Amino acid sequence: MTDTADQSSPRSPRSQAPARAGSPTGDGAVRDRLVRSARAARGRLAGGRTEALEAQVRALQERVADLEAEISETRRHHLRVAELTDVVQALLVPLATADRDQLDAVLARYSDQLG
Repeated sequence: MTDTADQSSPRSPRSQAPARAGSPTGDGAVRDRLVRSARAARGRLAGGRTEALEAQVRALQERVADLEAEISETRRHHLRVAELTDVVQALLVPLATADRDQLDAVLARYSDQLG
């Protein structure tokens, strides 16, 4: 005595069998369901949410570009400070040793660098 309700219930062994390729519950069906779900999600987002997200992405891209420019400028300033530190050090050492010839040579090189 077999009850037909048992065979169609979600817990029956038949419904738990692995899906075969080409069957209604196979890979193609899963792919189709995923595509439909993605399209539905895209449709739900299309009501203005995508524009807001795209605007947010554009704003963040602009901010990154601004920060990169600021970093570049900061690097140039740091390089210039390092160069000036080297010049000051080159001037102070001859002054401390009272070597007038070496001081004149350093000042001449620095003047040439300035153009």
